[in-house]
Amino acid sequence: MSKTFRSLRWVAGAAILSTSLSGIQTKAIDKKEGSKPVRAAQQSLELIWPLPPDPPRVRWVAEYTDIARMKNPAAKKNGWLNTFTGTKAPDEKKMELRKPYGIATDSRGRIYTADTELRVVFVIDPAAKVMGRRQGSSRAPMGLPVGVATDAEDRLFVSDAQLHAITCFDPAGKLIARFGAASLGRPGGIAIDRQRNRLYAADAKENRIAVFDINTFEFLSSFGTPSKSRKPEKGTFSGPTNVALDRNGNLYVADTLNCRVQVLSPEGKALREFGTPGNRPGNFLRPKGIAVDSEGHVYVADAEFNNFQIFSPEGQSLLAVGMLGTAPGEFGLIAGLHIDSENRIYTSEMYTGRIQVFQYIAQPASAP
Repeated sequence: MSKTFRSLRWVAGAAILSTSLSGIQTKAIDKKEGSKPVRAAQQSLELIWPLPPDPPRVRWVAEYTDIARMKNPAAKKNGWLNTFTGTKAPDEKKMELRKPYGIATDSRGRIYTADTELRVVFVIDPAAKVMGRRQGSSRAPMGLPVGVATDAEDRLFVSDAQLHAITCFDPAGKLIARFGAASLGRPGGIAIDRQRNRLYAADAKENRIAVFDINTFEFLSSFGTPSKSRKPEKGTFSGPTNVALDRNGNLYVADTLNCRVQVLSPEGKALREFGTPGNRPGNFLRPKGIAVDSEGHVYVADAEFNNFQIFSPEGQSLLAVGMLGTAPGEFGLIAGLHIDSENRIYTSEMYTGRIQVFQYIAQPASAP
């Protein structure tokens, strides 16, 4: 399992396996202009991590920014100038990611992301090449959507940091309920335990994890207390932003201001922790999005490093993917992170307004 990760490279580079004419723009070096980076002809690159000769473990798959590029991948993303000058169609202006944060998927492969600037949740359907939105109603508008999660019935749950609440939509987008306002301070990332019918919400203001019943929408309990200055003990938090679950129902918390990840049992017992402040493998500066794959590897997005690190279940640093930039496999203020049932890895970027998709590549049991 984890031992097959043999490259412990910080900000690990990506190998380019092949190129072909398609719709992804990448950086190139023009010999006539020396070392000045210029835009290459439209190419499609298959990017993998880590670098050879180590076996590939992560492969870049796709990116999503707006409805125009979903219909025509060769089209460039329309920037802010086009938005204000009116060179975009009215409908396309409404279907462009601006500052996406939380990410989730449902059983149909649709991608949900909370856009904190536009104050809506975008629904991206890669198969149908369409985008939709969830934006509450006139009676219950969204304030500041941050976290998203789906349950076994494809109901969508959205945390709202401004309204201090969680909103639930049915699979068709109809608002079902809004709950938690009496129990939440500033909810961020959320995760759903489908076996126990629980929703966990990271509450950065209250420095705790709130727990709700997803059937009755009732507040059940909370885990954690505020950490002491410079002395963070187990089970205490300082600005927790995101949560994730493994197959056993254990909870992984991005304890952001403590620059660490804490692992809790389903009932909130502190099991272990990993990560310290710094700029070396295994360190964090601004850990945000967090997820766990089917083999138990833990993925943590760091908004300062603009990468995501992969750890063993015990917290050993295995691999880092990405760096600052706008090309495929690079990140501009990475924030959210999600892994679906097929071990596809989804990331969000608040500066570039983009969702990227990667694939975790499992190795045969006999691999070294």
